[in-house]
Amino acid sequence: MPVDYLGLRSQARDAALEAKTQIQLIGERYERAAALLSSRADTLEEIKEKVAAAARVDPRLRCAVPTTEKLNQAQPLPSLPERYTLIASDGSQINPNPHEPLHYFLINVGAIEFFGGSSAAPKVHTESHLHYAEYTSSGSFTDDQVSLRRDKEERTKLAKLSAEATQRPLLTLTDGPLELWGGKTGTSEDSQFKQSLEEYLKSLDELHRLGAATAGYVDKPRADLLVRMLEVIDSPPAGAERKFRGVTDAMLLKDILGSGQRSAVFATQSQSAAEYTGHNALHFFYLNVSQTRTPWLARVEIPAWVATNKEMLDGLHAVLIDQTKALGANAYPYVLHRAHEIALVKFEEHEQVSRLLINELKGLGIEPGLLSQKAASKKMRGRRRHTL
Repeated sequence: MPVDYLGLRSQARDAALEAKTQIQLIGERYERAAALLSSRADTLEEIKEKVAAAARVDPRLRCAVPTTEKLNQAQPLPSLPERYTLIASDGSQINPNPHEPLHYFLINVGAIEFFGGSSAAPKVHTESHLHYAEYTSSGSFTDDQVSLRRDKEERTKLAKLSAEATQRPLLTLTDGPLELWGGKTGTSEDSQFKQSLEEYLKSLDELHRLGAATAGYVDKPRADLLVRMLEVIDSPPAGAERKFRGVTDAMLLKDILGSGQRSAVFATQSQSAAEYTGHNALHFFYLNVSQTRTPWLARVEIPAWVATNKEMLDGLHAVLIDQTKALGANAYPYVLHRAHEIALVKFEEHEQVSRLLINELKGLGIEPGLLSQKAASKKMRGRRRHTL
């Protein structure tokens, strides 16, 4: 049955009117937040104390914490290193499907080594991990748990390749936050998350030992960590009022950062950030990667060992801006784009993996499960539509 466009048109009109009202309200909040950012730009120690006091009242508080740079700083673009190695990784997956004959999942990690200042061609790598849960101790996995494993495997791959890299300085990059997310909804899942986190932190430790400037790149960020910090310093410690709700960090910084400039570096106050201590402590900055007058901000998450090392920080800043020029109008790091292409599991590959598993089981005299009636009916309807 077709979509009810007549009914949707009325709903779309109502939504547009509501959006107009919200945009005006957020605009007013933005003006107040921007003024507060400007007036408190130098009061770093006072802000740190207020955030610490608020976190004691509400341990779940998640916001930015100043480091050593003014809140409204705009750091100019540093010089690009003459030579460097940049390694990026990305992952894709086949999630377990209870309607399919086999309950399995696959994680495919793609990586690329880019040699800056050299004529050497980039090197590409692929690593696939198959987990068959039907007849093993792996049990049942949710999509979130598979994503968690994928994120962990991406960083593990970076550590392995970094150990073999010879050209310095060395930088590594993944798409998305540096902080590990997902899989924390129940007792068994929490246990699996803890195990993945331990392995993930070991990879970070290895990257630190190797002297790699590692980072997580977040395109089109919607976070309000800096905004939440402003709310905290403008309220009593126990206050939970969201005075600037709807304002994002990117909105707050877009008129401060010129093309190629980065913001101040901030630490992260959060309950989960407590797992990242010492040289792994979570930090971030914003970067205007736009080559035009229209700003486009990305959030770059880094560990403490990068945040406190000016040479690493400047090198990362310069390399990221250089990388975002490669795709023309699309200001996104070239190596992350390529890593995604390398890692992507296509539909026909999904089908081939399923057939491979079924054939291996049959070869051992094991009869695989059956397709669910729901899935079978969908495939039947699909064939009928195709042959009409």
